[in-house]
Amino acid sequence: MGLRFSIQIDAPPDRVFERLADVGDHPSWANPKSRMGMEQTSGEGPGPGATYRSSGVFVGKPVTADITVTAYDPPRRFAIRSDQHQEGKSDTWYLNDYTLEPHQGGTRLRKRVTTNLNPLVFYLAYPGIRADAMRSLGNLKALVERG
Repeated sequence: MGLRFSIQIDAPPDRVFERLADVGDHPSWANPKSRMGMEQTSGEGPGPGATYRSSGVFVGKPVTADITVTAYDPPRRFAIRSDQHQEGKSDTWYLNDYTLEPHQGGTRLRKRVTTNLNPLVFYLAYPGIRADAMRSLGNLKALVERG
């Protein structure tokens, strides 16, 4: 079970993967409303074994997340798990799993999001999650296509 999103990027998969796998740079293409900050906490990154700590705002409240790279297969697949912490709420994890494939002279980037969040809440929040995911993917597309 999970939510799926995709976008076509006019750049080869290796160039898209390079930008996507640079977790420390995710704030440059994240939804600006999240006010995301990122720091690497361990490992040689970007790459397998790297961990990060993000900070930002979610639904108007401060949130942090411990992020682990769970899949690193250039230029085909990249995944990160985010263990999100927000005061007054139970911790929630999200797995963001990306696959890249050559398509029409560029790259078809697919994102699958799974979580331990209550499935009903997860699907009720779908419009907001979709808007955030597509804005972020659109920002990534623009950055990669600009070179």
